[in-house]
Amino acid sequence: MANGQTAFGPRGLALPAEGEARHGELCLARGVRLARGRMHEVMGESADIFALAAAACAGGPVVWIAPQRDVASLSPTGLQAFVDPARLILVACGDRRELLWAGETALRDRLGPCVILELKDGPDLRESRRLQIAAEESGAIGLVIIHGRARTSASETRWQCDPGSEGGWDWVCTKNKRGRPAAWRASWRGEADAPDLVALVLPASA
Repeated sequence: MANGQTAFGPRGLALPAEGEARHGELCLARGVRLARGRMHEVMGESADIFALAAAACAGGPVVWIAPQRDVASLSPTGLQAFVDPARLILVACGDRRELLWAGETALRDRLGPCVILELKDGPDLRESRRLQIAAEESGAIGLVIIHGRARTSASETRWQCDPGSEGGWDWVCTKNKRGRPAAWRASWRGEADAPDLVALVLPASA
């Protein structure tokens, strides 16, 4: 995971939303918006950076649910470049069933405005619908970090996030129920607990 001083700046087109999100939106940068009360899937080598950017903007407690080995590998030193580690509620689970149960419970019980769930393979349609309903009830943002393959799901958006060839990261929205896919080049230029998200919209689409 990257650390140190970094800045968000997208390369691409804004995502036009069709209709208003019931619980409002979280703006990571100009044109990069995530609907609250919905589930969003994130893939790629830099999926954790995208999740941390969302967590930094969401404010309040962040519930991070993952297998035991992944929770143990989270580095407070690396995390603090993006979000105050004191805001994190870490939940270690033994198997997929426990992970999905913990994610649904955290969303439904309003444990925090942002819930991050790590899975080997993405949720299927049934699993994602249950998570989606829980997120809708609470108004929290749910982020599923997928380490393996994605499946057909009810998620609002899906993102492919990888290191950029010129530094920073490439964010590609490959699925968007309320708009169209697009791509950004992102970097981080933040200060402790107050990340500076800068949108640099350029004529390039995904």
